[in-house]
Amino acid sequence: MVTFSFIVSAEPYKYEALDTLINLGEAIISKGHRILGIFFYGSGVYSIKGDREVGNSFRNLPKRLLEFSNKYQAKVAACSTWISITGIKSSEFIESACIEGLGGLSELIANSDRVIFFGPGR
Repeated sequence: MVTFSFIVSAEPYKYEALDTLINLGEAIISKGHRILGIFFYGSGVYSIKGDREVGNSFRNLPKRLLEFSNKYQAKVAACSTWISITGIKSSEFIESACIEGLGGLSELIANSDRVIFFGPGR
């Protein structure tokens, strides 16, 4: 079994990084591997903001992320510095999310066999 972790710095609705992460994560798990955690930093921290109304024409990414993390017990953490910069309050987080510093990211990387990065691209 291979242990994977994901790092996301892409905005949730500007790019399809979160959709790809969830779909890839489900494929990884279906092959008998596990997802240790997901770490958000930069504008990626907006992905854990759960109190948004997206209407019927958009996919509800915070809800998908919450369902994924609960179903597969994947840790969801956001960079403490970027949470401070954006002004997102912990009361706005999806249920399973927490704040961590770079030490938490380092631990996630150290305990993973593979780390996949989702950035905004060029």
